[in-house]
Amino acid sequence: MNSPSRDEILSRLKSARKIAPTERPAAPVLSERALNSGQMLERFTAELAAQTGTTYTAKGVQDARRILSEIAAAEGFKKVITAGIDTHGVDIKSWGREGAVNVLTHEELKDRESLREAAFTADAGITFADFAVAETGTIGIVFDKDQPRLASIAPPVHIAIVPVEKLYPVYEDVIEKVFADKNKIPGHFAFITGPSATADIQAIGFKGMHGPVKVMVIFIVNGEK
Repeated sequence: MNSPSRDEILSRLKSARKIAPTERPAAPVLSERALNSGQMLERFTAELAAQTGTTYTAKGVQDARRILSEIAAAEGFKKVITAGIDTHGVDIKSWGREGAVNVLTHEELKDRESLREAAFTADAGITFADFAVAETGTIGIVFDKDQPRLASIAPPVHIAIVPVEKLYPVYEDVIEKVFADKNKIPGHFAFITGPSATADIQAIGFKGMHGPVKVMVIFIVNGEK
């Protein structure tokens, strides 16, 4: 391009009327935000059921232990792995002793190999969930040294325990909570919606290919502690 033509184009650009950028429209109000606690629990239950997961509601810690015992009996659990002894107030170790279920905790497993062996040979993994999302029947878990990811993905059954106060209407609420403190951003956070699934093989849907075949969520609602 010759110099006169270039100068003319630049002159026109400089003299052109400046147009202020258009403001982004406000985000639409999500209907889920109008749900109360009971309605959110109903929505979560329905959404998780659509993904073949199961939701239980426990009226306190003792009721959660009862539900765990019923699940263990129905599923024939002999050995489970848990991410911690105290899972939102439920002492999994003492629960196991009462029900003759061998409970292994990550604190007892001295190295990575022993953790892997325990996780892949356990009948179930029992973890807590940090959050739950009503709109999709999803749980959110922060994984760290006290909550190893293998406990939730290696056994064929994953049972997550979460207080109902940690149930939020939509994903955005959970994201805000997880990343609110810029100095404490988790190294690994995951959303889990039902059993693992894939359609990689001839586009046929299959559950449990890369993780648990069954996912169960126990909500602890207000009641006995």
